[in-house]
Amino acid sequence: MKRKAHERPGAFAELVPNLRTWKLELEATGFGHAGQRRCSMTEAEWLVSENPDAMLNALTSPGQRKGILFACACCHRIASTLTAFGSQAIAVAERFADGHANGEELLAINPSPPKITLWDYSDRSDSGAAVACAVDGGEASRRGWKRANQWAAMATTNVPAEWRTQANLLRDIFGNPFRPVTFSLSWRTSTAVALASGMYESRDFSAMPILADALQDAGCDHAEVLDHCRGDGPHVRGCWVVDLVLGRE
Repeated sequence: MKRKAHERPGAFAELVPNLRTWKLELEATGFGHAGQRRCSMTEAEWLVSENPDAMLNALTSPGQRKGILFACACCHRIASTLTAFGSQAIAVAERFADGHANGEELLAINPSPPKITLWDYSDRSDSGAAVACAVDGGEASRRGWKRANQWAAMATTNVPAEWRTQANLLRDIFGNPFRPVTFSLSWRTSTAVALASGMYESRDFSAMPILADALQDAGCDHAEVLDHCRGDGPHVRGCWVVDLVLGRE
């Protein structure tokens, strides 16, 4: 017999105290429950926020591609809990985000979020919901992306810690929306493009410091760009610096 999500040992029931503490922390910082803002987010708040839903709300025009890639990145973090179908669905969503899969392919793999309880995920229902919402990102609204990150966090053993990581993923993908970077075409050398392309395709971003050197050699002196490349990360597909080098939006 399949257990309901709240009945799974070591899952939601054990996380309730942490979630209550997290809710109080959010209220103390000026936010209500996850995804509800009481005030506009400032640049200073964006740079240190640990609330991914509030950060998503603060973005005025996040763009469909980056939103889907964020949802997929959240699902990749729980890869060990995904079924083969879930992994396949995320792969299709990523290809759709980059224009390598059409809407029909996305709809064909879309399991429809309202029907996630019918999936054969048993005690992996949170992971199934995360995938369903990520694939549902084709609607070009933030609702699917936000649901994906929420369910992905619920599939872990430490929800608040996962939200903190997701907040860092948002900063990697969207950078600092309060200070857009103007990228000079002269920085887009063949070396920089090759490095960025290799990391994007392999999902191995360990060469980010080398990319910083290549950009600096090309004349880039933008501290935010170089610091991001040389920082601790995390870096994922959609990373704002890699996207600028590759000319992606």
